[in-house]
Amino acid sequence: MFARTALQLALWLHVALEQSLPKKGLQPFIPDSEGDLLFLLDSSGSVSYYEFSRVKEFIRGLLRPFTFGPSDVQTSIIHISTVPTIEFPFDRYLSSGAVQQAIRDMQQLMGDTNTGKALSFAKEKFFTDEAGARAEVPKVLVWVTDGFSTDAISQPMQLLKDMGVTVFIISTGRGNYLELSAAASQPPEKHLYFVDVDDLPIITKELRDAIIGTMHWPAWGEPFQLAMPLWGGGMGERQPVPQFSLGP
Repeated sequence: MFARTALQLALWLHVALEQSLPKKGLQPFIPDSEGDLLFLLDSSGSVSYYEFSRVKEFIRGLLRPFTFGPSDVQTSIIHISTVPTIEFPFDRYLSSGAVQQAIRDMQQLMGDTNTGKALSFAKEKFFTDEAGARAEVPKVLVWVTDGFSTDAISQPMQLLKDMGVTVFIISTGRGNYLELSAAASQPPEKHLYFVDVDDLPIITKELRDAIIGTMHWPAWGEPFQLAMPLWGGGMGERQPVPQFSLGP
């Protein structure tokens, strides 16, 4: 009788301990984070197919633990190419599984590396309610680049930061440190990463923690004001934008 009771107690303790330990390969979902997270992804011809696929895996790993929904995190992707192109708007996918599948299915566009146009598009169009963005939530931009752009980035990037957007930059090429450090939010040592495309997983946790810190409500300051769009049109998937001048 005593032996049976002792065995049952031992089995119960073993099961309880096993359930209390984190499962290998599983990541806990992240609660209490709310914000709109936009990826500016170099989809141009200067990036190889292999590099593009590695960046896709990096983004999937970065996003995997987040909880998605209208009261949580929403994410979207703009392709940097000859013309900036939407992969999906913020409110298209509201579950982790749907986001993961959408990124897995994403195709490289090739073309020119017109980052400045993509940044201007992000400012004038993509942080609006038309694109599924929300008023008064933190705004985070993650720009993944090989360090090369065929047009100017400083003015449109500064305008985004002036709107309250926190900018993280990941350069998988050499890039211009002075230009990229000025483009990233300050201080650059917390917002700018230089890393080989094969080593992207090394920065995943650090970048994710930084994004969470930006999106966590107690750490966030003034509410974000949505900009009015400068042109009309629907928000179809992979929707090219009109041409416009980047001049003052």
